[in-house]
Amino acid sequence: MTATSGQAQKENNKNSQNVQRDYKKKFVGGDTNLSGKIFDVTSRDAVHQFSETIKAIADYVGQEYTHGGDIRYVIENLTDYNFVCPENPEDKDDPFKMESWKKQLDQYRKR
Repeated sequence: MTATSGQAQKENNKNSQNVQRDYKKKFVGGDTNLSGKIFDVTSRDAVHQFSETIKAIADYVGQEYTHGGDIRYVIENLTDYNFVCPENPEDKDDPFKMESWKKQLDQYRKR
C-alpha cells in the first residue's frame, strides 16, 4: 500500500509540531541536597559529575529510608547486598535465644 500525498503531508505536519527543547537547563529535584546533581554525558567532567551524583543519591537514601544503609551500599557499589540468614540457635530450649533468633529472622525477611 502506498501513501498518498495527503497522508504524507499529515506525517510532515506531525513532525513540525515537535518543539526543540532547551537541554542546557539543569534538573532541580525536590530535595535541596540533590539540587543540581545530574547525569550529563556531554560535559567535560562527566566522570567526576557521575561519581558526585551517585555519592549524593547514596547519602540521601542512607539518611531518609528505613534500612537505608543497605540501599546506600547497593547504590555506591552497584552490586546486590549480601544478606546473611541468621543461624539456628544451638540451644533450642533456651527461650531467650529462640526469641532473639526469631527477631533476627524477621529482620532478615523484611530486609
